[in-house]
Amino acid sequence: MKSVNILAPQDLRVETAERPTLTEGQAIIRIKYCGICGGDPTAYSGKNPTCKYPIIGLGHEGAGYIEEIGENDKGLKVGDEVVLEPYIPCGQCHQCQQGRYNNCTDIRVTGVHSVGMMREYFSHPIALVHKIPSEISLERAVLAEPFTVGLHAATRAKVAKDDVCLIIGAGVIGTMAAYAVKHYGGKPLIVDVIGKKLDKVKEMGYEYICNSTKTDVVSWLAEVTDGHMADVIIETSGSPYVIKEMHQYCAHGARIALVGWPHTPVEVNTIRLMQKEVDIYGSRNSCDKFAEALKLIKEGFLPEDQLITAFVPMDEINETMQKMMEQPQDYLKVVVEIG
Repeated sequence: MKSVNILAPQDLRVETAERPTLTEGQAIIRIKYCGICGGDPTAYSGKNPTCKYPIIGLGHEGAGYIEEIGENDKGLKVGDEVVLEPYIPCGQCHQCQQGRYNNCTDIRVTGVHSVGMMREYFSHPIALVHKIPSEISLERAVLAEPFTVGLHAATRAKVAKDDVCLIIGAGVIGTMAAYAVKHYGGKPLIVDVIGKKLDKVKEMGYEYICNSTKTDVVSWLAEVTDGHMADVIIETSGSPYVIKEMHQYCAHGARIALVGWPHTPVEVNTIRLMQKEVDIYGSRNSCDKFAEALKLIKEGFLPEDQLITAFVPMDEINETMQKMMEQPQDYLKVVVEIG
């Protein structure tokens, strides 16, 4: 079988690998599609501090068919179309015992800490395999994993009806967070530095957008909120500047969910955050959100035609990664066709 491997920074190869064999508690999935996460190009370039090389089978946004499976209590069978939850917990640590398996102290994310999904056949724990409703195509289902990240971030920030929610970053996760906010009844306001990304968000029907290279965010927020500022901030960019200034964007008693990964040290104005009694939540991966994501996709909540920029074959992934690094404004979600 074929597998997309990164042997070293900018050394990505489609190589032949041994097909996995069925073991107890696992299912063998014939992967059909795998989305390229925003972190994958940084793994390709060598700028992702969480990655260790070689990365065998890049990717963690897989969708496909069950090829082999043993007895299970989920009613899954050979031929079922499924998506895969990529966060493999230990099941033993305190956080796992508390039900927060996404925050496992020894978590293994596929394509980051363990073998990834950009391969023709993939072995995965049955507990993390989710059947796709018949109304959803595999092409649409590949959006489930990034959508769960947005849903989790909005849940961590306790988004409620009529909350003014400032979303920093109009990439895939920021856009998914905007849909999550909309689902929970909040009012999304979206900020980015790339005009093309904001244009795409505007095409999806979001009214309140701000290009922070052209408009002062604090003044804009004060204007559109009548001086109230944001009840919630969902920070998906990882920008050290944003994190340093976020105390200016939020209302007293606000909640902040930190989703983006800064690549340099950050400064935080703890005095102003304390004076405003702001709650800050880390938001990592997702927890128990796949069923909710699939239900909303089934109901047509996500415009997949606008969210998915392109489908590319495995043998074009090197060229695609280069383009995504050089021209990030031209891409939202890119999906690799496996096989």
